[in-house]
Amino acid sequence: MNYLAIDLGAGSGRAIVGTIENGQIRLDEVHRFNNKPVKLGDTLYWNFLSLYDNILQGIQAAVKKGYQLQGLAVDTWGVDFGLLDKQGNLIGNPVCYRDSRTDGMPALVAGFVSEAEMYSHTGIQQLAINSIYQLFSLENNHAATLSMVDKVLFIPDLINYFLTGKMFNEYTIASTSQLLNAETRQWDRGLFDTLGLNPQWMSPIQQPGAVIGSLKQEIVALGIPDIKVFAVGSHDTASAIGILPLEANDAFLSSGTWSLLGVLRDEPVLTEEARVNDFTNEGGIDNKILFMRNITGLWLLQQLIAEWEKEGDTPYDYDYLLSECLKISAGKSIVDSDDPVFNHPVSMRKAIREYCRKNGQVVPETKGELVRCVLESLALKYRAVMEKLQACTKSEIKKLFVVGGGSRNEVLNRFIANALNMEVIVGITEATAIGNIIQQAIANKQIKNLAEGHQIIKNSFTFVNYQPE
Repeated sequence: MNYLAIDLGAGSGRAIVGTIENGQIRLDEVHRFNNKPVKLGDTLYWNFLSLYDNILQGIQAAVKKGYQLQGLAVDTWGVDFGLLDKQGNLIGNPVCYRDSRTDGMPALVAGFVSEAEMYSHTGIQQLAINSIYQLFSLENNHAATLSMVDKVLFIPDLINYFLTGKMFNEYTIASTSQLLNAETRQWDRGLFDTLGLNPQWMSPIQQPGAVIGSLKQEIVALGIPDIKVFAVGSHDTASAIGILPLEANDAFLSSGTWSLLGVLRDEPVLTEEARVNDFTNEGGIDNKILFMRNITGLWLLQQLIAEWEKEGDTPYDYDYLLSECLKISAGKSIVDSDDPVFNHPVSMRKAIREYCRKNGQVVPETKGELVRCVLESLALKYRAVMEKLQACTKSEIKKLFVVGGGSRNEVLNRFIANALNMEVIVGITEATAIGNIIQQAIANKQIKNLAEGHQIIKNSFTFVNYQPE
């Protein structure tokens, strides 16, 4: 049977058909498109109209290739949302989490509810990009806009609404908002009241694994068959991590623009130790909690490459950069990827060099030196976070599964294994789409449960193990 995963990242989107038969899964990417924020005036928006149009193109591309789709499902990045009025119309384009409107908002919110109390309710790492601070910014600076709002739908919820006409907030994406109670897994009405936010903006929580409905007739009129739309773990991290065959002492690393390092748990960890070490408890599929730390990941390398692409005078592809990196001796320059100076620098090269200069380190000048600096810094950051993860969970981690785009980076994987002195396992580069598709198959009753899904994955992919040297 064939299922379509609409997988939207903060830089690009894909429509991927997954075919499950004979105990295996195979993938076919039928459409890929850019997802680039647009600066208009002082605000950084997502181009939602373009995203939605490309989603329809993706569905059409799958149909044109002859796939008889049993269903489709959407997953995206977290925290961002769209606003709807009482007629169900979109009030402007959704704003990108990298917009400056949340600057200073955490400090203002702390005047109403302390960080410790907030964490005891939500279990979410305090980041200025979180939905709670975006909504609080609107409440304080754009009251006229909020007066028109009837519903707040996170990006995958918004897409599902325009595909089916059904309105809800899926659990895993809602958990990224810092407005969900980590224990009840429902909206924390006390937080809404304390901050003057309207709980009626939110819709009922939908757990992954349900049939939302069928495509609206206006979409079918475009020549698209009447396809079922499923609710899956619509936060891309939840779908990616949920299908890993993790054992009790295994950890995961979702390695991309952002890195997410953590473990699966049945219940949230809401201790003060977890809070001060910036761990978060986000919703996972199959009733799990993703206890993890958000880390600025390959963003630094991506920005370096973007600068070199603009210059266009020398090769900038990964193979070339990694080969140059390996020519450099280890440990010359180390940066903290989470330092605010790397959030929105005019030049990432200059930001890295200035950081090293201020901290009395060797200043990386060449491409190889800069790449080595970034990759070694990430590996050492993961080691520091892993030590805190084990302390907070009182567990000893034996293995680390790495998924996402960074799992293709052999040099980084070797650095990680060495830094953590731990076995690193890769092999599922399209984990989010695979997780999306496996969940659809479970909801469609083609496969029994997640355990069977894990076996299908083991049958379909070859895992590569990196041992510490």
